[in-house]
Amino acid sequence: MKMIFGVFMLLSLQTVEAKELVLFKAKADYTVKHLFKTVKGESGQLKGKMLCEKEVCEFLVAIPAMSFVSSDSNRDLNMQTILEVKKFPLITVKGTFPESNLAKQNFEIKSLVSLHGIEKEYVLNINYGATSSGRLNLLLEDHKVERPSLLMAKIDNKVPVSFSFEWKE
Repeated sequence: MKMIFGVFMLLSLQTVEAKELVLFKAKADYTVKHLFKTVKGESGQLKGKMLCEKEVCEFLVAIPAMSFVSSDSNRDLNMQTILEVKKFPLITVKGTFPESNLAKQNFEIKSLVSLHGIEKEYVLNINYGATSSGRLNLLLEDHKVERPSLLMAKIDNKVPVSFSFEWKE
C-alpha cells in the first residue's frame, strides 16, 4: 500500500512540474529576393504546443503551406504549385531546448524544419518575452524546392523567415 501511495505521489509531482503551453497570436513571414524584385508573404495560421518537463522544453509548430499569402494571388498559386501543397500540406518546426533558456532574453535553438517533405536542421534565433520573435534562413535547395525564375534569373536560394508569437497555458 505504501508503495502504491509513493508511486502516486511521484507521478503527482511530475505532473505538477510539467508545463504545457499553446501557441497564441502567432504569425510567420518570408522574404524572397530576386534580381528585380523582393516579395514578402505571411501566414497567421500557426498552431503549436510546447511541453516543459524535467528542465527540458519540447515544441512543435505547424503551418499550413497554403496559408502563406503575398500581395499577388497568382504568385501565391505558383508558390503552392512549387511547394506541392497537396502532397506536403504542412510546414513543421520542432525542437528541444533547456528550460533555463526561458529566463534569457535571447537564445538559439537547434530545430528541425520539415518543408516540401524534407527535414533539415536550422538554428532559430529567439528574442523571448511577453511577445516573442525569431528568425531563421531557409535554403530552398536543401528541401528540393525548385527555385522559380524571372528573365532567366532564379530567386535567391536563401529565404529569411521571421516569426512572432506568444505562448499561453
